[in-house]
Amino acid sequence: MLGLTRRQVATLSVLGISGLAFLICGIVFNDMVDVIMQEEIKKQLPLKNGTIGFKNWQKPPVPVKFGIYVFDIVNPAEVLAGEPPAVLEKGPYVYSMHIEKTDIKWHDNNTVEYVQPQRFVFNREESVGPDTDTFRTVNILYIATATILQGMPPLVQDLVDAYLVSQGEDTFMIRSVHDIWWGYEDPVLEEVAKILERFNKSSPLFNGKFGFFMNRNNTGDGLYNVYSGLNGQFDNYVRIDRWNGKKNLSVWYSEYANEIRGTDGSMHPPFVNKDSTLSVFDAYLLRSLKLQYSTDSSFKNVRTLRFLVPYSEFASAKENPDNAGFCTPNCIPSGAYNMSVITYDAPVYVSLPHFIGGDSYYQSLVKGLTPTQSLHQPFYDIQPLTGVSMTAARRYQINLRTQSFDHFLKFQNFPVSYLPVLWIDGVAEIDEDTAVMFKGMIQDRLDTLPYIHGAMFAIGGLFLLISMGLFIYWKKKNVKFTAGEHNEEEINILHILRVSHFVNKALICF
Repeated sequence: MLGLTRRQVATLSVLGISGLAFLICGIVFNDMVDVIMQEEIKKQLPLKNGTIGFKNWQKPPVPVKFGIYVFDIVNPAEVLAGEPPAVLEKGPYVYSMHIEKTDIKWHDNNTVEYVQPQRFVFNREESVGPDTDTFRTVNILYIATATILQGMPPLVQDLVDAYLVSQGEDTFMIRSVHDIWWGYEDPVLEEVAKILERFNKSSPLFNGKFGFFMNRNNTGDGLYNVYSGLNGQFDNYVRIDRWNGKKNLSVWYSEYANEIRGTDGSMHPPFVNKDSTLSVFDAYLLRSLKLQYSTDSSFKNVRTLRFLVPYSEFASAKENPDNAGFCTPNCIPSGAYNMSVITYDAPVYVSLPHFIGGDSYYQSLVKGLTPTQSLHQPFYDIQPLTGVSMTAARRYQINLRTQSFDHFLKFQNFPVSYLPVLWIDGVAEIDEDTAVMFKGMIQDRLDTLPYIHGAMFAIGGLFLLISMGLFIYWKKKNVKFTAGEHNEEEINILHILRVSHFVNKALICF
């Protein structure tokens, strides 16, 4: 056939078919890998007992360091004279935060329900001092009382102010970090509540105790329902379906502002890329926050994509119309929003730390702020294939709006400001063992795929080149084989077996 012996034809056939097989495998390689990865994801990510996804979700291998930084007012006399307050940051005061999901129940709509108690233990070694360290700030309940009573008759305001002054309440207070966060007793407020009841005015603030995170240690932050991925669909994986039984909040002034979107931040749907639309829901701030891709990054040798909470999430409605619902009742300059609708009318405002990304207006009212992106902007470093946050920083600042009040003597000359009280730096970092697992089982394997892909084309091409070379050589030289002590048929069979053995060895090495 074509001037070739049967043995030569057999040899060229084996080489040609093997080469084509390798080339075809190379062409469909990416599709094959995608199918295998999809099947592995379906096997390991669904939130059910026994999967890696469930294990990491139920008890995240991401120790959380919950740092508190407080702002000490260093010029109280000047503030009383109407000068802008100057503050000195003190911190961090670090608590180790332990999280484990409990009361887990699965539902027929491919969601799973749970609560997530959070236990805080003070970490003295990583703190600048004990959490009994004190700092000076504005008398929070005093100025909250003045703010809440602004619309009441002057006589009522004068009466309450006189009582507060008689009980030793002052413009400023010195409190410990522990007390301002976990709560301190102020029985004077119970008496204020009794006075206000006579005028049909009440507020949960006037209960004799106050703290920004009061009664929240060893408790959950709500009842969650999230998508489990049990139906094989992962577009909404671990995204929140309901929180406390509701799909939307009812505290803000627009449908968009009340939407509950995204995840709790520890995990996200798999196959994350730079264009992914991601959000996190913060139960303390009672709002959802968009995430925006920033840059490629890595953590403990695991490659990640860094997503930031963009400054636009705290922008005014003029700059970001989506934020119109947070104008309660009026919009303020970009960089903060009013929380009074959920703090019982207390003048609490939330911003990013040091008003990073905000209007310069805020820094003009308070001295001593030093906004720095790397220290103050929230971020999430996400492993793209699984959607797990390798490290993340949840950051926000609590501020009080201050002003003068005609009927509260201690505040008659107080300047307008958005006075920072403290800011939170909740940093989560995946542990070393889990990082090694992610690198070895996922990243390193993925890194070998381009080499395997290239080798398929190289081996396929090599086999085809050899077959073409042999064909040309044999055709040109018209090589004739002699059988020797074997007949031609036996030699052909032995030759085919040798070629097949060579191909098999190549495949095994590959």
